[in-house]
Amino acid sequence: MKELKIVATIILKPEYKDEVLKALHNVVDATRKEEGNVSYDLHQSTSESLSYTILEVWKSEEAIAIHNASTHFDEFKKAIDGKISDLQIAIIKQVY
Repeated sequence: MKELKIVATIILKPEYKDEVLKALHNVVDATRKEEGNVSYDLHQSTSESLSYTILEVWKSEEAIAIHNASTHFDEFKKAIDGKISDLQIAIIKQVY
């Protein structure tokens, strides 16, 4: 099976920028240590300063499920609750 990729774009509320960035840094650091994770990189939009995108690469759907059930991901979700204005998630796979 080919690797699976996730593109998660988060729009921060300006008044919570520092808090959400800290939570993002924490979840990135913890996720990179997961066995099923290939890469987990945080990017900032060059045109929208409050728009951040996480580009994720996973070995399998099972690895994604393990990540989604992890303590650090649960803590991340709680830490950003009510502090972002939008979240878009796409799970993609390479077809060519």
